[in-house]
Amino acid sequence: MRLSSLLNPKLVKCGLAATTKEEALAEVARILSAAEPSLTEPELLAALAEREKLGPFSMGKGIAFPHARTEKVKDFSIVLGTSPGGLDFRAPDGHKVHIVILFAIPKKHSNLYLHTLAAFLNFFTVEGHMKRVLEAKSGEELIAAIDTLSVRGRETVVPQGPGFPTALTPQTTVTKALETLSAARGESLPVLDGEGNLVGELTSAAILQLALRDHLLALSAPGVLSPGPSLEKALRQHADSPVHTVPGLVATNGFRTVQEDDTPLQMAAALAQAGRTSAYVLRGTKLVGTITAAEVLRRLGAARPAP
Repeated sequence: MRLSSLLNPKLVKCGLAATTKEEALAEVARILSAAEPSLTEPELLAALAEREKLGPFSMGKGIAFPHARTEKVKDFSIVLGTSPGGLDFRAPDGHKVHIVILFAIPKKHSNLYLHTLAAFLNFFTVEGHMKRVLEAKSGEELIAAIDTLSVRGRETVVPQGPGFPTALTPQTTVTKALETLSAARGESLPVLDGEGNLVGELTSAAILQLALRDHLLALSAPGVLSPGPSLEKALRQHADSPVHTVPGLVATNGFRTVQEDDTPLQMAAALAQAGRTSAYVLRGTKLVGTITAAEVLRRLGAARPAP
């Protein structure tokens, strides 16, 4: 994941004025609320306080990740602030916090949040990275530093996969979704919003479950399922309904995603952990293609030094 692509210079503050944890949270919340008029500073602080009840924001190593889930922001939003002098966030390791990274996360971007959190943790565990970031005097300089340090000595990959997948939108009707799925001869299709962001997945299994569920509900007495036409009739009840309005039809999690500039090893680990043979490839939250386990293995072999 290219962290620099997720950062906005206007949402970066080099040298927070805050001297306490509470002041720091208020300062980064103020920065975000100024950029997102739909989300007020008190609302964001209240959401942060509620989230913090589940655990501390700092994971140690001088970094804190205050975060809150809210539908008041359209996209995954990040504010990054630096504190060369350090702040007491009551971190588990007792160290002061020098980097404060605020996440405001709509539910549809849960996967991206986890990828981003892991990427930031990996980035700052490299010796010297925090020092370089703390030396930045502006948002542009800080983002440029992260970009340079992120790609130094690293091979990036732009997966092509088996081709860009046919996609649905939340407004696609059930009939059209079924036709598209049949024409694609696949087991699943991505669901994209108007800006190309991956917001869900529709599978052939979900459509079958919908038909069977409605068919069984229509039976007046227990017995053997009647032949196909009854199942077709059950599906016709939803024929003109947008897929996003049918409960349980579009999954919003459980599918595997990777970032387009993840290394082959990172992709292999993601697929192995999920027990999947393919993944959607994203640039941030936008779908750019798919990649299979076979393709990842080929890239791993190509990246291996010759004997």
